[in-house]
Amino acid sequence: MSRVWFQLGIVILCLSWLQTVGKSDSDPRPAQIPNQKQIQKQISELILKLDSNQRKIRQQAEVQLVKLGKPVLSLLPPPELISSNSVKEALQSVRLQIEKRAAKDSIKASHVNLKGTFSLSQILIAITQQTGNPLDSKNLPESVLKTRIDVNYVEVPFWKTIDDLSQKLTLSYQVRGSKGLLQLQHETEKRSVSTTDKSKVCIQGPFRIEIVNIQRRPLIGSSNRELLRATFLIQVEPRLRPLFLSYAADELKATGDSQINLPAFNRYAKYEIPLGEGGQDLKFTMQWIRDSQQRIKTIEIQGRLVMELAAETLPITFDDLFQSQGAIRRRGNITVELVKAEKKELDSTQNLNIRISLSYDYGGPAFESHRTWIYHNRAYLQNAQGKKYWLNGSSQTTLESAGKISVLYQFTDLPLKQVRYQLTYLAPTLITAAPIEFRFEKISFPAEVTENN
Repeated sequence: MSRVWFQLGIVILCLSWLQTVGKSDSDPRPAQIPNQKQIQKQISELILKLDSNQRKIRQQAEVQLVKLGKPVLSLLPPPELISSNSVKEALQSVRLQIEKRAAKDSIKASHVNLKGTFSLSQILIAITQQTGNPLDSKNLPESVLKTRIDVNYVEVPFWKTIDDLSQKLTLSYQVRGSKGLLQLQHETEKRSVSTTDKSKVCIQGPFRIEIVNIQRRPLIGSSNRELLRATFLIQVEPRLRPLFLSYAADELKATGDSQINLPAFNRYAKYEIPLGEGGQDLKFTMQWIRDSQQRIKTIEIQGRLVMELAAETLPITFDDLFQSQGAIRRRGNITVELVKAEKKELDSTQNLNIRISLSYDYGGPAFESHRTWIYHNRAYLQNAQGKKYWLNGSSQTTLESAGKISVLYQFTDLPLKQVRYQLTYLAPTLITAAPIEFRFEKISFPAEVTENN
């Protein structure tokens, strides 16, 4: 085939793919966005230039595709529609560059800008709109939601905004459930978050780290030494999905008065803590050894953690479970197949077992290790009336090959009479490791030793 016909083939395939993406029934986003046709045309022209005989033209086309940013990811054609290996490699490079940039941007702190007098309900809506963090206020009394507050937020980080509101209105909060909502509660007494010592809270980027407890404990087998145990709570902005936290004991340091360094109890230990489905509040502990002869009034704790996050997720939907068996959906660099759906009827409810197959165009963190937790992605069913049923059973994964896995979801206690469900699978696309550096100064040293339970 001549180069001209080859190039025409690429254009036709690309335009066909782009039109399919724009009109897909399974795509929950609006089918039309401003300048959609212009963007599609621009992408197809740039892809054509990726096969140019001139290196400068190829390089310029790749740079321009990267500049278009994250919207390009869902519009690029899949590799199987491109017969030129050089174009395939160029498009993969484009995807990786855009994903890396988008992931880096996503782990920056979100900010709130709001000035004036508003009801709490209005403030919460503004926070969600500006930060993308979903807030759950259904448990707050109507009187609290209607309370009017004077605020002056200018580029205030999300967590500082939430802490400020919590202190003013005696609220507590926690991220819970597979929906990843920040759930707000009204406290009858000033306690919990509303009275947290500010010296025990550190906010960095989208993370909030708090020392929730610090104790002196006996060191078994030693009469002149004891343990200093600190329990930390780390919270992540709800818009992000944390996968696991890792840290090394020798990177978390405790220093007492007069620069007294307390050695870690297990200095060579390395920890990796997975977060459960929908989990974004995580507690972890660290222990240091203190000689009983050391006189310490305050301590400083500092260290470095690493949080692996799925910074971006794409919803992939199958309209009818039993009619869609064997159907394949593609979004960005992800392909998902609905392999099988089975139901089991009980006395008054039914259970559904759903198996999907997931593959990426290229590997990466998700497939370079055997951390199966990364595949336990969020999924939910939706009936004809729009009611959602989030995964409430178990999920099991099987690594089928390099870059491909199978996931079995078990939905339980579903209405018996409901026969038609839509499945939506939320697949991670941007996996990134975010470093977290924290420092707490002048923390009061516990006065007494707490006996082991």
